[in-house]
Amino acid sequence: MENFLSGIIAGVLIVLAAFLVPAILQITRTAKAAESFLKSTQESLNPLILKLNETADRANRVTEGVEESVSNVQHLTKAIGETATIIEDVNRTIGRAGMFFSVTSSGLGAGIKAALGVLTKGAVEKITSSK
Repeated sequence: MENFLSGIIAGVLIVLAAFLVPAILQITRTAKAAESFLKSTQESLNPLILKLNETADRANRVTEGVEESVSNVQHLTKAIGETATIIEDVNRTIGRAGMFFSVTSSGLGAGIKAALGVLTKGAVEKITSSK
């Protein structure tokens, strides 16, 4: 019986080896094909990755330039806003000064007119009374 079991175990091992050897050979061929594919893919991807890195660097430089330009425009806009405020203040001051001079000159004109009227009336009365 032991011989029979030993024979069955030996037979199973032979059958197993008969199936495993071709499977192991196929796995080895597949691994070599995969390695070859990876090498060729890596060779074709390396230049593409280098160009992608260069493009990313250029994009970063352009982005930095745009950010700097936006910052400059923001400073310019702020300066223009401050200048507009100053001009508005000057305009208000000139308007007030103009109103003051207008009122003053109108009052002065009315005063001169009244004074001339009184002087003229007095002169006419003096001339009329002396005749």
